[in-house]
Amino acid sequence: MAHTVSEPRGVILRPDVLIAIALTGMIGFSLGQNWPHISSGTAETAAPISEDWHGNVRRSHWPD
Repeated sequence: MAHTVSEPRGVILRPDVLIAIALTGMIGFSLGQNWPHISSGTAETAAPISEDWHGNVRRSHWPD
């Protein structure tokens, strides 16, 4: 019985598969960026958090 040395297969780059993956990623990213925000029209939105001009959230609601 003859013994053969096994060699690992080399990496095969298939440009068509790589292009398909890249296009799918770009289309998915584009759809994710332009997808409308899902919110119910009947629910009222909460009042925005009061911040000072530095962007710090105000902890007191007393008038200045």
